[in-house]
Amino acid sequence: MEKIAIIKLGAETVNMSLLDVAPNGYYNLFDEISESSKLGMSVEQNSLIMPNVINEILTILKLFRKICDANNVVKIVSVVDSFVKVARNQKSFFDEIYNNTGFVFNILTTEEEVKTIYRGITSSIDVSRAIGIYVSPNQTHIMQFNRRTITNLQTIDYGYLNLLEKFVDIADSAEKCDAMVKEIESALKNSEIDGQVDQDTSYIGAGGVFESVGKISRKLSKYPLDIANNYNLTRESVDSVYDVVKTLDLDKIKKIKGISEDRADFIASGTAIIKAVMNSCKIPSLNVCANCFNEGMIAQTLPTELIERLPTEMLTISLETIRTFYDRELSNTANVYNLAVILFKQLKVIHKLTRNYSKALRIAASMYNCGTRIGFDNFANNSFEIILNSKLNGASQKDILLGAFACKAQNLENLSLAEWMKYKDLLTDEDLDAVRKIGVIVKLACALDKSRMGNVIDITCDILGDSIIMKTITKDDASFDIIQAQKIGADFRKVFKKTLQVI
Repeated sequence: MEKIAIIKLGAETVNMSLLDVAPNGYYNLFDEISESSKLGMSVEQNSLIMPNVINEILTILKLFRKICDANNVVKIVSVVDSFVKVARNQKSFFDEIYNNTGFVFNILTTEEEVKTIYRGITSSIDVSRAIGIYVSPNQTHIMQFNRRTITNLQTIDYGYLNLLEKFVDIADSAEKCDAMVKEIESALKNSEIDGQVDQDTSYIGAGGVFESVGKISRKLSKYPLDIANNYNLTRESVDSVYDVVKTLDLDKIKKIKGISEDRADFIASGTAIIKAVMNSCKIPSLNVCANCFNEGMIAQTLPTELIERLPTEMLTISLETIRTFYDRELSNTANVYNLAVILFKQLKVIHKLTRNYSKALRIAASMYNCGTRIGFDNFANNSFEIILNSKLNGASQKDILLGAFACKAQNLENLSLAEWMKYKDLLTDEDLDAVRKIGVIVKLACALDKSRMGNVIDITCDILGDSIIMKTITKDDASFDIIQAQKIGADFRKVFKKTLQVI
């Protein structure tokens, strides 16, 4: 394993991400450290980085240096947002950083920043044609892209920091928020983005501001999943957040559970920008891309062949990454996954599930035994929370939830109607039938490789009235695996209403 550190010097935080990178290019984030900073405010107010701010940042970066050395980090990528360019003492500031820590910071250009955001979006959410909005401290980027090309970009010179500074003298919180919305709507009056989209275009809100607004929205609506990435944020839900935020003072915003105190100052201005952009560009809803900038920076450190796969194989890469870092030696996950996919195709005539459930199947099959990390007894039940809290890019939140339930349904007794009803606003009766079927398919695939030797390499199914004859194609003696698969017959009949015979 190679260790890499990515350091981001932002307007209000200094952040370091530590990664383990496997020889195949897959990576695991094993630590992240974030400390507050007044760098952006210092630059905005004085066009200088003040001595007290320099000292605070140096203290943090010296600590980061020690952590990198202690963890044998071999590669360090250090970047800073473009806002720092206006600081008259930037050169001496970065010279002092280098002399004390050895870190060399690259000041991102607007073009580099936009490309990083784009990489973050296309590394996290499965979209081919979209409009992405990213709110930074001093700018808001609205980019339109089709597959692997950014086709249009509009940047307005307001972000959550400098917009707040402009209206700092307005004491009334509601009046201040309304003024900020009008300012952004005025800046977007002749937007090049408006009216240029079709029904196949998705909208993505990227970055910390969208994550915070999404978190408040989930709490207001009592949304049952605490997952930031791919959360659908409607214009109505943004209006609800805006109506709450604009009536609160800073101390009350800081008390909102899950909102960082470092970011509380900018919730009002950030929400105002999101509301204005959605109104001006007539955006009905968008999906939140979490941790976008970091994902984009990480993507730049990956091998070219892995980057090329990202736009189309995000879920596959996520599942393979989990296998790389968490599967035990001599794991048979790949065998079970392949058999489950074969069974899903072979049994299509009787399960009658659409392709909409294919991602749930892939998640459940690839993580079928992840619950053993907690304990072997009823490991399928343990899998539920692990899957919900795993990083799975390229799948919707519903896909992940269905995959978690399907993995749990390897033991049909695990399915509790009371637990299912917690997610009634996201799931249907059809979904319940689907997870039961997928759970049994995964359980059958697991049984067909019970020896963990990969003896069964293919399967064909003949449907004869009320019976299914499952013929195994093997590379070696698979009699033990066939006996184990036959034991799934009771569950198979319960779900599929047919008798199973494995030969």
